[in-house]
Order: sequence, then C-alpha cells, then structure tokens
Amino acid sequence: MMIFDLLFLVLALAAIATLITAAVQWRRAPRILLNLAICAAIYIGLVYGVTAACTPKILHAGEPQCRDDWCFQVDHAERTPNGYNVEIKIFSTAKRVAQRENGAKDVYLVDEQWNRYNPEPSTSEPPLNTLLQPGESVITHRTFNIPATTSNIGLALDHSNDGFPICLVIGECEALHKGTVMRLE
Repeated sequence: MMIFDLLFLVLALAAIATLITAAVQWRRAPRILLNLAICAAIYIGLVYGVTAACTPKILHAGEPQCRDDWCFQVDHAERTPNGYNVEIKIFSTAKRVAQRENGAKDVYLVDEQWNRYNPEPSTSEPPLNTLLQPGESVITHRTFNIPATTSNIGLALDHSNDGFPICLVIGECEALHKGTVMRLE
C-alpha cells in the first residue's frame, strides 16, 4: 500500500464522517455538503492533474510491474517472422493473503505510434487474473501477429474499463497518458 492509497482511505472515511454529521445536524447540512463537494472536487482535480503531468513509465523485459502485491514481468520475448512469442511470469509478493488482479484483462503489444496488437486467442494458457497464493507464481504465454516492419515494440497491461477511467487514487490513473510499457526490443 502506497502513501496515496492511505490518503484516499483517510479522505473517504472523513467524507463518510462528514455525511453522518450532515445527517445529524440537518440545519447545517447544506453548508456541510457544499464544503464536502468542494473538497471532493479539489481532490479529483489533484488526481487528474497529477495524471496529466505524469509521463509513461518504460520498463524492460525482466523488470516487474506491480499493482499492490500482484506483479507480472516478461521472462522471455522471441521475435518470429509473423510477430512475437512472449513468456509472462505472474507472481504474488503477498505474505499471507491470496492475490488476484481482477482488472487485468490481458496484455497487448504497441509500437512507436501506439498501434495496438492483441494476442491470439488461447484457452489453454492461464489468464492474468489467476488467483495466486502467497508467494506463488504462474507462467503464461501470449502469441502476437504483427507486421515484420514494426519496431520499438512494447508490452502493456490491459486493465482498462470500457469507458473513461474513473480515477480515485493519486498516481494510479492512466486516463491522460498511455501507461506503463515493457520494451521488448
């Protein structure tokens, strides 16, 4: 857990306490709720402001990308005449609790123009959101078909929702930039 995760939790608890106060002190409720709305707008502005100021993070094969105690890394990437074969290690750094990254839909490749190349469908490989016991790791493979002339290939995690991302924690939003990329070349 990062400092901004804790900040979000503290502010969420403060907002709940404020709502309870507004319910009890109903005569002052409009003023209390207005102050809460202003504070919430300032916080969301900070979240998206930090997002706009951040640049995409570039990792290299073998460097882990983690979300809490759930991590993945490219163990091996092989260029083929038709694309790439990528070996991905998914692992948990948790000490006591099983981990799953529910938002991890899959991975995809991108080139320098950020053209997206999805993996070939495979039902035999473990999904990225596999439940991992503490300290457990799983190897999975993805095959990508991409044009032979494509260069500057990177692998990215698809954890997007189907619309504009709702961001609540400072530093964890990728709404205004491309996100973390693992360079394969």
